Amino acid sequence: MPYYSVGQSGNHWSRNFNEESSLISGAVVGGDARAASIFYNPAGISEIEQSNLSVNASLFSFDIFNASNAWGNDIEFFTTRFVVVPRFVSYMLKPQKKRNWSLEFAFLNNENYQLEDFSSVDKEMDILSSNPGKDRYNAFYSYNNKYRDDWIGVGGAYKINPDLYFGISMFASFRTLSYSYMVDIEAGPLNYSSYTPDDSYYTAQYKEQEFVKFNNYRLLWKLGLIYKLENVSLGINISTPSVGLYSDGKRAARKKSQSNIYDPTTNMRVTDYLIADFAEKQDITSAYKSPLSIALGATWKNHDQTRVVYSTIEYFAGIKPYRMVDAQENYEIINGDPLIVGLYDEWLSFVWGAKPILNAAFGYRWTKNKITTVMGGIRTDFNYRKGLDYHPLLESRTLKSFRLNKYHFNGGITTKVKGQDLMAGIQYTFGIDQNQKQFVNLNEAIEYNADNGTALQGVKQNNMDAVLHSISIYFGATFNFSRKEN
Repeated sequence: MPYYSVGQSGNHWSRNFNEESSLISGAVVGGDARAASIFYNPAGISEIEQSNLSVNASLFSFDIFNASNAWGNDIEFFTTRFVVVPRFVSYMLKPQKKRNWSLEFAFLNNENYQLEDFSSVDKEMDILSSNPGKDRYNAFYSYNNKYRDDWIGVGGAYKINPDLYFGISMFASFRTLSYSYMVDIEAGPLNYSSYTPDDSYYTAQYKEQEFVKFNNYRLLWKLGLIYKLENVSLGINISTPSVGLYSDGKRAARKKSQSNIYDPTTNMRVTDYLIADFAEKQDITSAYKSPLSIALGATWKNHDQTRVVYSTIEYFAGIKPYRMVDAQENYEIINGDPLIVGLYDEWLSFVWGAKPILNAAFGYRWTKNKITTVMGGIRTDFNYRKGLDYHPLLESRTLKSFRLNKYHFNGGITTKVKGQDLMAGIQYTFGIDQNQKQFVNLNEAIEYNADNGTALQGVKQNNMDAVLHSISIYFGATFNFSRKEN
């Protein structure tokens, strides 16, 4: 369950590309991005001296994620995952007849996010006002969120003069989202065997389900400059907002129902309802937006270039809340009950958006000798959905997710073997989110809450605290192809 994410995890800087730039936490906008130049600053493609192939061998990632009180007080969301993910392949071409030009072709995985949980609550409690004594309270709940974003790109750079480089790259983005959420609650008398056919036996029920899935194809561009002084180089990279091309595999569903619920304060039966709708293909529209971003970087080298300090900041513009998934509801409301009408608003909409975010990264490189180089880095990765105001859209129509601020710590070495560069490194990620509203409160449940119209559950508290610990070990290689000058 690598939290590279983004998009759907709500973070812009969770990525790694498994070559040298990752060991210095991506603080390479000012130069030395090497194979990752096509992404961080395409002007850096001009820094290559010979054609090369860069391959990520594999990424081993082990993650521990815990969200206390997610499903109710003292009912946690807990999962661990071990995964192997190949993530980056690049070919950099240095034309022999036009030495001021450099080209690069790359495939990279920009995000690969997966989080899931499934469990139940089964206990005895006095919850039904129509049945004196204890009842059986049973609830199943599940959560599954998978998001993947793969990029294919081409880039070129031109050396304007020995000190100034310009570059541009274009990417096609292939995004896939699959999300589902379910809570199914029942409460009924404990002793079933005591009932006869003439008895009025029933269970109280509440159910809530959400599902959305789509593939989205987009284009975006990056423009970069690098200016080099004697011991310092400065860089700027501008990433355009993405442009939508096409969506397919579109499906969305939402269902909510309740039956046999009594309001204990009035002893009156509450309206039974079933609201369910499903849309797919041409009946649904889907879109995904990525923001304009501007990154600035600086690289400082000592006199013999054995020690290098890197820094990068990147500003991501906000995205006004929008309907990521939208469909015309087909269900006809036949009951004018205000409760039903209110629940039905934007029934098949799933909304998204982003706050402006500023992230920073710092890296350090020490060339120990001609063979071995040691590197390390740190970067912030703030969540762009934390505290976002969705008005005039409904925040209740967002995908349920966690809004972690993350901090990434990287380190590793590169070594030369017969003219080829081999790399090994490690990353530790710590993520935290506090005082988020619970998904549902399956503890402290009451039969009906007239204030918010919920049944068989407690009032949602702002006491869900989420923590992520992630260790990633990765390997990579760059194969250099020397050519004779014409």
